[in-house]
Amino acid sequence: MKSLRHLAIIGGVILLLPWGCIGSSPRVPVRREIALGDRKVDWALVYYQSWRRDRDGIYLRLARRHMVDAINSYFRLQVKMGHSYPDFYIVDRKRRRGCRFLQQMEREAGRFAVMLEEADQSGCLR
Repeated sequence: MKSLRHLAIIGGVILLLPWGCIGSSPRVPVRREIALGDRKVDWALVYYQSWRRDRDGIYLRLARRHMVDAINSYFRLQVKMGHSYPDFYIVDRKRRRGCRFLQQMEREAGRFAVMLEEADQSGCLR
């Protein structure tokens, strides 16, 4: 009798599991989103080093584009997770460091007369 009741409960849970997942969308874990932002920063640094070596404006534009993408992805992640999440301040530090680096790239673009296209820099909170 007792095992029949347990079997009925387990069967009910198994039947209700798919129903509980219908409305939820799969979410990328926070650590993976941080890693994607870090990858964009890495590409920005690669292109920036190429800019420093060759002084070809395309490298500076690519570095800036990747850095802006990284900053904005960090910002969206911060908004999504809120202050209570343990990695919030780590992501905030990465975002602010990216903003400082972006300012450095923009100063160099002005100094070397490299034309940069407009970019959404809302992640830097200017």
